[in-house]
Amino acid sequence: MSHIPASPDVAADPAAPAWPWIGWARDVSAAAVVCLAAVSFYISAASLLFQGELAPQLPHAIGACLLGAGILAMLAAWRGALRLASVGPEPATVPVLAALTAAIAAHVSGPALLPTAVMALTLTGLAIGGAWWLIGRCGWGDLIRYIPYPVIGGFLGSIGWLMLSGGLGVSVGQAFTLSRAWTWIAGPVDARLVVGLALGIAIWRVSLRLSHPLTLPGLMLLGAGAIHAGLRWRGIDLAAARGTGWLLAPFSHTSVLQPGSPALLAAVQWGAIVQQLPLIASAVIVSTIGLLLSATSLEVAWDERVDINQDLRALGQGNLLLSLCGGLVGGISISRSVLNKAAGAVGRASGFFAGALYLLALNWGGPILALVPRPLLGGMLIYLGLGMLKTWLVDSRRRLSPVDHLTVVAMVTITALAGFLPAVCVGVLACCFGFAVSSARLDPIRRVLARSDWPARAERGAAQTLALQRAGLRLRIVELQGVLFFGSTTRLLAAVEDVLAEAARPEGLLLDFQHVGGIDSSAAQSFTRLLRVAARHGVQIEFSHLPEAVHRALRSGAVLGPGGARVHADIDAAVAAWDDAVLARLAPAPAGLEQALADWLAADAPAADLLAHFEPLSLPDGAWVFRSGDASDALYLVRLGRLAVVAVADGREILLRTVHAGSVVGEMGLFRQTPRSASVRAQGAVELLRLSKERFDRLARDQPGLAAALYRLFVLQMAGRIEQLSLQNNALAR
Repeated sequence: MSHIPASPDVAADPAAPAWPWIGWARDVSAAAVVCLAAVSFYISAASLLFQGELAPQLPHAIGACLLGAGILAMLAAWRGALRLASVGPEPATVPVLAALTAAIAAHVSGPALLPTAVMALTLTGLAIGGAWWLIGRCGWGDLIRYIPYPVIGGFLGSIGWLMLSGGLGVSVGQAFTLSRAWTWIAGPVDARLVVGLALGIAIWRVSLRLSHPLTLPGLMLLGAGAIHAGLRWRGIDLAAARGTGWLLAPFSHTSVLQPGSPALLAAVQWGAIVQQLPLIASAVIVSTIGLLLSATSLEVAWDERVDINQDLRALGQGNLLLSLCGGLVGGISISRSVLNKAAGAVGRASGFFAGALYLLALNWGGPILALVPRPLLGGMLIYLGLGMLKTWLVDSRRRLSPVDHLTVVAMVTITALAGFLPAVCVGVLACCFGFAVSSARLDPIRRVLARSDWPARAERGAAQTLALQRAGLRLRIVELQGVLFFGSTTRLLAAVEDVLAEAARPEGLLLDFQHVGGIDSSAAQSFTRLLRVAARHGVQIEFSHLPEAVHRALRSGAVLGPGGARVHADIDAAVAAWDDAVLARLAPAPAGLEQALADWLAADAPAADLLAHFEPLSLPDGAWVFRSGDASDALYLVRLGRLAVVAVADGREILLRTVHAGSVVGEMGLFRQTPRSASVRAQGAVELLRLSKERFDRLARDQPGLAAALYRLFVLQMAGRIEQLSLQNNALAR
């Protein structure tokens, strides 16, 4: 007998059973368990959405929840990144949507109330779906990493409060307000409120101790049975229970309003919806954060790599579709996703089965759903709210600094007193202020070096090298770092002013911006002040390695341009310009090659005797002395001018170092008899002295004393290069 081939997900899962029908049976059973928990929440969510004057229309809200869950579950099972994720209306967004419908009910009444509320939910779903699809399409899903953690904690803690307060209101069938809460406490005891609160606390406490997949569904069934038993014991039949608010109003089936129908559109009060645009924007923000947090949390919990942008695109398209059909917007539920896997689901089929069950409940589950007690629905919301409040108000104290934890507490408190949107604004402002303060504490100066500590890419004669060493402390190199703004530049100005106030203050100050990430306009103005202070001390300020954004900010602040700071490509270019300026000011001029050789060789050999073995060579600007890969047939002394040692990579020339008068080039290839490792050409007109291999061999054979002196010259040259390399390594280490 042939078997139906397994789906790719089942076959790829190491825990998947060998027989496909076993895997599908596990997916069906897991879907049934998840649906039992999900439908309970959906009825609770619908009761939270439609309270007060909207309460008689509760079947429409339940239908919207079930339709949205059915469509989204099937689409996520088909195209979602997490194959075992459970999707549908979830706790993060429902309280904000409930605040939206409550605000609509406060401004609209009569026949226009239901159409206006439905259209507000539809437009919110379209906004959320469009935003998710756009974020996923542009690959911006990782932006969750940039949201401050305390703000996320404050979001979720505030959602927990909205769930808790909403659960209290659902239990008694009235929207929760602080003034009404005081009436509940001071007035006669409402048994529905007591039962709902007791059930919420009991479910929460038991769930903390028992992690079995059937714990929550079992508690829900047990709670419903206990309430019905209590009503029967008190002699209250179903009609009386509905009349006193213990049960939902009777309905044979749920229904869904089509938001595109002409009758509904004609009855909508659009002005009331426009007034709630801030709440719609809040729903988009909260739902996006909730989805990204859920996806990344399941990524860690299941040790799976999640393409967040794929989920954003798939669920964004799903929410666009279900919103047009009249369904309620949804996302990923962490708790139900974990429940799905713990109940034995092994593949995407569980999502398809769950979607089918939601649609079955939508069409034929009305009589059963009407038997669900209101306090049980309120208890479900209270249970979720208590869990979120404990996580972010109590447990987060061990993970957050006191200031960050205070931000979370403040956001929850403001949500309770003034609403969700003010809490979001306060949280964002608090984190921005905290970031500014903490950033200002970071030292904007990476390190300060003297010119003599910086490895130059130039080889010079002994006299010039000595002159530059003596002038090395007259140039200070200040490497900046981080983001420069009004706070960090205050510390920078203080540090620079301390340098300028030293007794042996420098003649020049080079500020390097290679490690600067950005700069604001206030920091640019601070650099204008720095230029004035430096001018009073007679110190020249120069910049190097300016990123384009920093260059624009400084130019707009009049820091650059006529009378402003001089700009160099990098530190090497700035150091080379400084060296040239120092040498140009020397009087008398540095000794020529003959005198340099005489200084190096001392009494070992007359310089003239040694130079007699070299042949003069003049080259114009840009002429090649030799190229990489050429045979090493000679070495060269630079008599006048300058050479550039370059390497060629990907068709580009990279300057390795410059060689000035009094230096040697090409000697290592000659000694080792290896091909040239780099290319050398003239920078301007140069005069060289060339010693061919034949003449070098003859010198070593006939005049060993002169040859030994020449070897010592090469040793000194190599020692200088080693010293520069050591400086470079030390600079990198610092």
